Amino acid sequence: MHKPLDPVAGHLDAILDSIEDGVFIADRDGYALKANAAYEQLTGMAKAELIGKNVEELKREGLFNIAPITPEIVATGRPASSIQVTRDNRSMTIDGKPIRDPDGKVSLVVLYARDITLMARMRERISRQQELIETYQHQMDFFIREGGGITSFIAENSAMKRLMDLLRRVAATDAVALVLGETGVGKELFARMIHEASPRREKPFVKVDCASIPENLIESELFGYAPGAFTGAHPKGRVGFFEMAEGGTIFLDEIGEMPLPLQSKLLRVLQDRELTPVGSSKSRKTNVRVIAATNRNLEAEAKVGTFRSDLFFRLRVAVLEIPPLRDRPDDILPLARMFLQRFGSRYRKRTTLSLESERILAHYNWPGNVRELENLIEGLVITCDSGRIEADELPTAMRVTECPLASDAPRPTGPATLAPPPMAAPEPDWERPYKEVIAAFERDYLEGAIEHFGSVGEAAKRLGLDRTTIFRKLKKAAGE
Repeated sequence: MHKPLDPVAGHLDAILDSIEDGVFIADRDGYALKANAAYEQLTGMAKAELIGKNVEELKREGLFNIAPITPEIVATGRPASSIQVTRDNRSMTIDGKPIRDPDGKVSLVVLYARDITLMARMRERISRQQELIETYQHQMDFFIREGGGITSFIAENSAMKRLMDLLRRVAATDAVALVLGETGVGKELFARMIHEASPRREKPFVKVDCASIPENLIESELFGYAPGAFTGAHPKGRVGFFEMAEGGTIFLDEIGEMPLPLQSKLLRVLQDRELTPVGSSKSRKTNVRVIAATNRNLEAEAKVGTFRSDLFFRLRVAVLEIPPLRDRPDDILPLARMFLQRFGSRYRKRTTLSLESERILAHYNWPGNVRELENLIEGLVITCDSGRIEADELPTAMRVTECPLASDAPRPTGPATLAPPPMAAPEPDWERPYKEVIAAFERDYLEGAIEHFGSVGEAAKRLGLDRTTIFRKLKKAAGE
């Protein structure tokens, strides 16, 4: 009875071709015996070019830039590794292993090849994906922290309600948006709400702080750079923030700090929807919505030449100007209570404000705006042990009731000295109705008091009036 033929022997080529790594088999003298399809693809060489040839001959023909490691493995009998570059300039890692005959001598060498270039591309792709994942994570963290975005935004003030209506209309478009306002009013929050209410909400939101990036790096950070663009550049180049935000929104915070030379390049991106990486001569199309923000007066700076006027006009398509917190007193206590709830949940502490604390907060001028209020409430929640924040736990500056006076004026000793300075009686206009004269006098008196005491809240307290009464009387006097 004849022994059946080995079924594997007839399918060896098919078995080798099923392996994803490149496989090259040579005998102990360095002559090529087998190569699989993956090795052909990696090296760009057909099996006919390889089989039957010695590795030294292949080297002389320019198929390898160094001889394969077959002789080394035969001589030592141990596995070895190296890097080879093929004739089409592709780099491969080579891992070689010896195959021994029954006498223990090395009879074959099997080489496994992997494409370094492909691996590098995969690592770069993974790195980009990781950056996007981190960006999405920051967005998730932000909206968890901020409590849900546009639908839960607190706006009791009528001006803020109008601004929120404008935000919704702007968000529905792809227009460039410019968010203006003092430091701490919440410009980043508004930019994120525009993005979240837009058709691009599923794509990245990438924030760029133009003030924190060194001037010599900001162009490459925004637009990326080509391989070898400058000393120390990554050999594969790098994508910029615009490419990271592709399909989504890029938020250029503190755009007033952007260097003038870069402003012209940003203008071209806005106009042509194309960008050119540093060190490259090829432009790339970009599909990114731009939202910019600043606390500076760009119109005034454009007039004196410290900001490009053409860029200012290009940015001024949809403008959202956020009023400072002192100009929207209706929002102070609702915001404070919202921050109490947020930080109470974060630190697992139930905390409230006493009535006197609320009164002081409502009358304070808030030079640091919403950010100052948020930071204050967080600190109070952390340090409060009783569950209720009393007035004496607030910063001393908030509890000072004295009004700043000129340095050469005597300091007051009691409430009677805190009234506004005497006003000169106006020359009577006998042609005007009595009610108009009284309304004009009342308006001038109240406006003078507000200017003297520094805020509506302080004037109301010193004059024994409610804030709402002052607002109502001024509104009436203005004929609204």
